[in-house]
Amino acid sequence: MKLSEKTLELNICAQASQKVSATQQLFWFGLTQKQEAKAGFDACTELGGRLLIFQFKASNRVLKSKRRVFMAPHYQLDALRNQVNSFQRSVFYAFPLVGNTLELKKNPDLLSHTWLVDVASLKSVGPPTKSDGSLRKNGCHNVYVTPGKAVFHSEPVEIGAISFSSLVEQRFSESDGINWVSNQRFEGFWEFAQRFSSGARGLVVW
Repeated sequence: MKLSEKTLELNICAQASQKVSATQQLFWFGLTQKQEAKAGFDACTELGGRLLIFQFKASNRVLKSKRRVFMAPHYQLDALRNQVNSFQRSVFYAFPLVGNTLELKKNPDLLSHTWLVDVASLKSVGPPTKSDGSLRKNGCHNVYVTPGKAVFHSEPVEIGAISFSSLVEQRFSESDGINWVSNQRFEGFWEFAQRFSSGARGLVVW
């Protein structure tokens, strides 16, 4: 049975929290179904920690080359990278290389099988096109992911991918974090948060 994006998201977040529980506390926030339609968050925080944003993806499609194929809407990519500014390792796509219950049984450690792509490295990715150069009707990029690498199409852009497990083990030490929101009023933070696409999930580290 195929694993839903929500199932993967919940378990990956739980495993990340468990991995750092001895030394840190992770506070996760996400969206209700109703708020997803409005692209708003279901909970917010103004704590002084670093804010990290994750866009989780799910795929059960694996090519003979062992590459797993994900779909990424271009509007979603634009919504994420328009907010990156100069922050590094702060806004991520999360690509789990586990897509169904059979794979999950073999690889229950989802954190070690999830690869992160820093949205700050995707500035050169243009709109998805067909072979004749016209825009793809579905507006989605095909993203081919293998351990340590993701390739965004149509014009292929190859990007290095970070292991979610290693990022947690490093305690996010190389992440800038969108830390400026802690110095603004709640209204400013809420306006900022609503600009992310509806599938975004966040994590505050303190």
